[in-house]
Amino acid sequence: MQGWWIFIMENMQAVIKILIFMAAAVGVISVMMYIVGLFREPETEVKENPGTLREISRRDQQIRTLQSEVQRLNELNSSYLVFMLNIPTAVMHLNTTLDFDKITATIIRLVRDIIATDTVELYIFDKEGELLKRVSPDGKVEDHVAYALGEGLIGRAGQHRMLRIKGRGDEGYNRKKGSEHVETPLYMAAPIHFSNRLLGVIGAGEVRNPSGNEGSLLKMIADIASVALFNQKFLSGAKKEAEVDPLTGLYNRRYFFHMVQKFVEKAILEDIAISIFLFDIDNFKHYNDTNGHAEGDQLLKELSDLVSKFTRKTSVVARYGGEEFIVMLPEISKEEAFVYAERVRELIASHPFANREKQPLGLVSISGGVASFPADGRSIHEVIQLADAALYQAKREGRNRVLMHKPFLFSDDISD
Repeated sequence: MQGWWIFIMENMQAVIKILIFMAAAVGVISVMMYIVGLFREPETEVKENPGTLREISRRDQQIRTLQSEVQRLNELNSSYLVFMLNIPTAVMHLNTTLDFDKITATIIRLVRDIIATDTVELYIFDKEGELLKRVSPDGKVEDHVAYALGEGLIGRAGQHRMLRIKGRGDEGYNRKKGSEHVETPLYMAAPIHFSNRLLGVIGAGEVRNPSGNEGSLLKMIADIASVALFNQKFLSGAKKEAEVDPLTGLYNRRYFFHMVQKFVEKAILEDIAISIFLFDIDNFKHYNDTNGHAEGDQLLKELSDLVSKFTRKTSVVARYGGEEFIVMLPEISKEEAFVYAERVRELIASHPFANREKQPLGLVSISGGVASFPADGRSIHEVIQLADAALYQAKREGRNRVLMHKPFLFSDDISD
């Protein structure tokens, strides 16, 4: 955070110097206008001397010129004040989120607020494809509008890591589509790079009433954007590593319980159910011993992908440990969760996994248990234990099945 403010203060000092200079210029011009007014001749003298009339006309033109310059400086002064007022808020937003959509929206909005242009475009560098791809207003990266490095205004800015302006040997075209180019309304482009690592490019269209400093302002915004985008990329990667199981790509056990806590609080407040489906792969040790651990790992990855794609996004699928998996189903009753679990079991049993015929049941199967909070337990940990008990009961009954936890009632017949 300290680095952000050092960066801001260094740039603010430059802006403040410009403002002081402009204020002094306005003062000088005002004094000149006052002096010109003092030396204006009386009307009687104008009528008697045509030369004086020409002189007054010339002075009037000077006054109009000076007034126009004062207006221009006032507008420029206003734009710098807007810049100074917007920067702290923008930096705060950029420094407190890892949301890519919010970061890109803030960058685009900052350019619009500071530079008088109707067109602002943000491009993110895809290192794998060596392309700069445009980001849509809703934060989606568009593959169909892209520049190769060195191509067009955006591509040249990215390749040379410097501000590029249209009309100085740079074109305003997008990536080549066959033999055609599509013209874009961009006027200048500034690279977004961090430690010589290209992250993207900001493009701006024609500037209304340019002051000549728009390029410097765009570069300054690009520098601010570079820190935000680098942090987002680096910290998001670290966050993902802390939350995701490296083999299967599912959430890990630690993240699962972190999410459980959030959903439990909501379930208590809103009186809604949370169901748990716990399952493991039948005879997984046999699969590993018969086919090798590499094949076992491949089975885990393939099965995880299958379950993840089948499960709705509001649910949380995690690797619970080894060949054991757990699914949290918010706002789903135990009966509905059982239907989901049965479909998952059938999906896995019918999937053509490699070496499935070598398994004792002639296929890759799972056994699972379902229980629900708060109907079955006073805590999620208790509910998981009940789902685990149902899972082992399913194994005892022959595997390749899912059982739903049933509360014990004294009226139940427990005789043999």
